[in-house]
Amino acid sequence: MNRIRLAAAATVNGDMLDEYRRSGFPVSRIYEPPALCAVLGASGKPEQDLLLDALKRDGVPWMRRRGGGGTVVLGPGQVVLAVVTEVGSPFRNREYAAEINSWIVEALERLFITGVHAEGISDLAIGEKKIVGTSIYRTRLVLFYQASLLVCNDISLFTRYLAMPVKVPEYRRGRTHEQFCTTLAREGYTGSVTAVQEALRETVEARLPLLT
Repeated sequence: MNRIRLAAAATVNGDMLDEYRRSGFPVSRIYEPPALCAVLGASGKPEQDLLLDALKRDGVPWMRRRGGGGTVVLGPGQVVLAVVTEVGSPFRNREYAAEINSWIVEALERLFITGVHAEGISDLAIGEKKIVGTSIYRTRLVLFYQASLLVCNDISLFTRYLAMPVKVPEYRRGRTHEQFCTTLAREGYTGSVTAVQEALRETVEARLPLLT
């Protein structure tokens, strides 16, 4: 179990804070998770938020991440964006999330994916279905932002491993995971995960140095 949790820790980018502290320069990471992992937010409760028997049966690890946000399943077919940088205010978390989320929208527009817009506190959606979830962790002026973009992953795994969350955004309106979420592929995108990563990388490299 310790080995499983250590492997999962690397997946959710906990090492990036140490990397930032060593270098003092903004750090970003964009990748497709190589294997499934369930991730609890800082205040998440495994017995309440996870279907632990299913995770155990399938050998899928779980762990906690730094930062808020709901419980998620990360895995192949998604693109994770993680950013650690110094910002000018110890507050303004929603504004910072909205700014970085706009980078995702910009990157997707480069791939002719349109109609992605803000929903809830810090989600991105297509129509009324969630396409991006985010998390923020703060230490004074250091911002640690993470987002998961659903490109072509199997959404049925959310139902398999995640309980219905206790706290939900208003726009969810009681929908199940599969009713509430969508992927770029379901919305007509026929390109690759790699193309999404590259478009996002170009945008982040241009925008991150300007984030204040």
